[in-house]
Amino acid sequence: MAHPHRDTAVRTDAHILSTGIPGFDAVLGGGFPAKHLYLLQGLAGSGKTTLACQIGFNHARQGKKVLVLTLIAESHAKLLQHLANFAFFDESLVGRQVLFFGGYPALAQGGLRELLNFISACLDQHEPDVMIIDGFRSVRDSRPSDLALSEFMHSLNALVAAMECTAFLISPIEGNIAESENTLVDGLVELSQNQDGVRTIREMRVYKMRGADHLLGKHAFEVTRDGVVVYPRLEALATRSNTPSTPSGKRVGFGIPAWDALTSGGVAHGSITNLIGTPGVGKTIMGLHFIRQALQDNEPCLILGFFESPPRLLHKAKAIGIDLDAAMEDGRLEMFWHLPLEVLMDRLGAELLENIDRRKVTRLLIDGVEGFRDVAMHAERIKPFLIALVNELRVRNVTTFITQELPYFKESYKPSESSESVLYENVMLLKAVEIDGADRHLISVIKLREGAYDPSHHELIISDTGITIGERVSALAARTARAKGLS
Repeated sequence: MAHPHRDTAVRTDAHILSTGIPGFDAVLGGGFPAKHLYLLQGLAGSGKTTLACQIGFNHARQGKKVLVLTLIAESHAKLLQHLANFAFFDESLVGRQVLFFGGYPALAQGGLRELLNFISACLDQHEPDVMIIDGFRSVRDSRPSDLALSEFMHSLNALVAAMECTAFLISPIEGNIAESENTLVDGLVELSQNQDGVRTIREMRVYKMRGADHLLGKHAFEVTRDGVVVYPRLEALATRSNTPSTPSGKRVGFGIPAWDALTSGGVAHGSITNLIGTPGVGKTIMGLHFIRQALQDNEPCLILGFFESPPRLLHKAKAIGIDLDAAMEDGRLEMFWHLPLEVLMDRLGAELLENIDRRKVTRLLIDGVEGFRDVAMHAERIKPFLIALVNELRVRNVTTFITQELPYFKESYKPSESSESVLYENVMLLKAVEIDGADRHLISVIKLREGAYDPSHHELIISDTGITIGERVSALAARTARAKGLS
């Protein structure tokens, strides 16, 4: 499976320094405006040094010169040992394109003035395109006056501009505080770790970025074997693009002939359909019929599930006569499966859309929208996230079925009861009811855009050949009553 934002090529725009970090440039509004001074801040373990060095090595692979200046007691050997754990690290570049120097002795012996002289000499001798100053807290710990620190920041800013170098300061603090290192830099990016109970996720926020139209708010990221991967909030990206979807006159069938007939041929192409119902009533099976129909129509398909693994889902399909093995083998169908535990919601969205774009997917089954709610770190984001997701699916003309559970005790459903009903053009209600002492499965249309439909409740019958649609409930009840009368 390809990774979202996998293209990490460094852009050559002279005015923009691309980070080469998946998703980060999107948050920055394209990258860092080049030849300026930036502050990367965050408490210990937030990923600052990894982020900065990943940017450095990405540029070094393009033939650029990178200078890493440390102001901390940690040896360069220990830092290199840490970086060697990541795929972006290339030992052959160390000492040739990526140069490491220790600046702490200059700071300790002569204060800020001597440190500035040391930095100036390094820039003049090596002419790097990128400079990273790690351990900026040591500057604070040297207890300079506010005036001295401000003068140092002004001089450093002027120096990197004159030498046409993009510089990053790394500092272990949090918050957009009114200090010289915050106010006198051209950009401020904060990395943090957000904890909810026993779960922790990493998030970044761009407080300011002069000359760039960056995304506001927090964005989740991970530190993986490949390095830092950023997942911009989907709702922020969707708001930025604000791309409208276009309606289609084409109809897409459910793959259940009788139900297709009762819905005038199915649903509109590129629309979103919510299959809502009590557990065990047939929502997933109905979704499998939809996927089989798509495969018969030679459309590439995707299934995202949270609760049933791909082997179990394939087994369930075979049990009702739907064999999806061949489609899985030849790539017409792929399945994502994530237990709804400690996985990033934005990662799921990014991977989903990447797969759709790469494979040109036109039919999607999301089996269990509750999975998004279970993994959401911030509950208030669920509805905006889903609004953004379904709009992206509409823009791509992906006809989508989304299953959703109705609690056992819920006997009825009305769209007005759920603010999320506005997400869907079509809502189908499946429920189990007792008729004459026997449990029956019923299906009905709550709403169907751009098409006429039979509003009656019909019996839904599940057998070893899949789903069939029986008679109207009213006719079923009348027949039952007549039978009782005859007895």
